[in-house]
Amino acid sequence: MKNLAVFMATGLLSIGMARADICADLGAIHTQSQSHFDGWKKEGAEGAAGKEYDSNFLLDGARSCAISRDSAGYSCIWRFATPAELGQAYQRMVGEIKACQPLLKQAPGIISDKPEERIQGNLRRTMEVTGFDYGDAGVVVMLGQMQITSIQSGTNVSRNELKFSFVRAAARP
Repeated sequence: MKNLAVFMATGLLSIGMARADICADLGAIHTQSQSHFDGWKKEGAEGAAGKEYDSNFLLDGARSCAISRDSAGYSCIWRFATPAELGQAYQRMVGEIKACQPLLKQAPGIISDKPEERIQGNLRRTMEVTGFDYGDAGVVVMLGQMQITSIQSGTNVSRNELKFSFVRAAARP
């Protein structure tokens, strides 16, 4: 579970969640993943240091969405103004994904992580991850929330991020 939390910590970003049909989006993402997301890769647009491709398909309200360099994963990031807004969006999306029909035949196994808090210097980071293991489809969907706040008075640092990730077990040729 710790590896899942570390995975989610790398690259968490932001949202102002509009009402969307995440179940329909999961179906579309699953379909696109079978062709390595080729239809969603922006022409000539690679992310930081070529680690990922920018996506031309964004989930509602997402600040950005990207396709992994190996074309096995799709992720979106949202940012919120307050920890309360982030928490509500996270809980709402977890509930909506739980209510979706299976990608193939089997309902996903649900992996839930307890909130983890770390203090480093002047910053407090709180993170929580929920994973959905669609074993028969060879897919894992992860949803994570991360809050970073300043613990020193007079310093105003706040970042409230939500990340959705859809990852195939292995990129298919």
